[in-house]
Amino acid sequence: MHKMYKVHTSSGIYAVKCLNPEIMSRPDALKNYAEAERLERILEDNGLPVVAALSFDDKKMMELGGRFYYIFPWKEGKITDFNEITAEQCFTSGSLLAKIHRIDAHNIEAEEAELSEIDFASLLESAAKKESVIASVLEENLALLDSAQEQFNEARRMLPSMSSICDDDMDPKNIMWHDGNAYIIDLECLEYGNPIASVLNLALQWSGTVTGNFSRENLEAFFKGYLESYDNGFRSYDELFGISYSWIEWLEYNIRRALGMISSDEEEIKLGERETINTVGRIGYLASIRKEICDVLDHLPAPEPGNYETHDDSLCYIDLLFEGELNNIPHFELPEGYRFVSYSNGDKEAWIDIELSSKEILSREHGEECWQRYYGNAGSELPQRMFFIEDKAGNKIATATAFYDIHGKGKPGEGQLHWVAIKEEAQGKGLSKPLITYVLGVMKELGYTSVKIHTQTNTWLACKVYFDLGFRPETESITENRAGWKMIELLTGRKMLTD
Repeated sequence: MHKMYKVHTSSGIYAVKCLNPEIMSRPDALKNYAEAERLERILEDNGLPVVAALSFDDKKMMELGGRFYYIFPWKEGKITDFNEITAEQCFTSGSLLAKIHRIDAHNIEAEEAELSEIDFASLLESAAKKESVIASVLEENLALLDSAQEQFNEARRMLPSMSSICDDDMDPKNIMWHDGNAYIIDLECLEYGNPIASVLNLALQWSGTVTGNFSRENLEAFFKGYLESYDNGFRSYDELFGISYSWIEWLEYNIRRALGMISSDEEEIKLGERETINTVGRIGYLASIRKEICDVLDHLPAPEPGNYETHDDSLCYIDLLFEGELNNIPHFELPEGYRFVSYSNGDKEAWIDIELSSKEILSREHGEECWQRYYGNAGSELPQRMFFIEDKAGNKIATATAFYDIHGKGKPGEGQLHWVAIKEEAQGKGLSKPLITYVLGVMKELGYTSVKIHTQTNTWLACKVYFDLGFRPETESITENRAGWKMIELLTGRKMLTD
């Protein structure tokens, strides 16, 4: 796609990359390259072993005569043949990818999944009309491609919402080895993306799926290296197997290339034909070894609970919902020196302080928004529903509320346990079970017969408490958020899912 030259000068030896004019003519090309350059500098600042483009007057990309270039210091090294990749190299590469992801990995607001809408039947029709050599390949594999796209879209819908710096082009051709050390090259594809999808795709490429020579050992090694350097707790990679069919997007580009829709250049058309045939083969091979791949992904090492705090935003965020009856609520006494008090006017600030300390909210402004959304119109109800724990000095250090579905969607007799939180410095002192059971007792006195408890994976220890108190995952939540319940199983040692 791009062309690389070795240039000897009086000041040294350099590698000069001449960027593909067709790619650079795309509307967002310069913006995308500028973002990649910014992220490349972040990788450099974080000590990643990258071969970065040189800067001249604080600019990396050079323009001359309407063509664009990058200049690199010459680096000795060798690219490993795709068919000779070792488990050790996979471990190292997985670790490097993890170190990129962990620089700025964070949960983000859920967005509607971006789905693929490739009309392979229409592309086949165009190929047949042009009597292209790819027509027969598309015809023989049309059902496979439609199925791959359907699985790809379903996996996209299931993918948790996370973001990190990603180098989705970090396949074996873009790692250079010298004296046993790895160097990342060709960083033009750096962007923010989903680390879960990124590691799955790259792990499969490093394990030989591109060449039709899958190695279970290499797939295990890549994930081992990755999870030892960065672990967000997610373990349902087997259920996201469809993400591996992202090749269909590369396939569409090359079909259009082969049909002259991208460029009339004969070399480009021939390249498109070859890549179309190769990519269809890769998709077919992935389908044929799905069971083997998923077996590896389903047996990855579990996350280590000791690595995570009670509320830990480094964990992949997935909403969860417990439910249960209020018939037999156990009783737990508060430790000596603590007492329960109900809400009184002016306690909003104490509530925000507690939620902020426990990391349930992000800022005081966020706390004000949450308070207004849930309790802004319920001031007269709060003395009977909202409770705090006070310490010996009268400081409010924990809170929970016996509430209901604010949207009016709850079933008759169904309450909701709201905003359970304990200040960071008071955690681990035996307050959670007394607080929860006390407020659930109040809920029962208010006439409720059942309860739903909203929680999430990054408050994983609270899930253990709810489970031990007898509450169980809501049926619909198990179906929709199975990956989150699997995380909780592994972190708490409690059986949340039924086989």
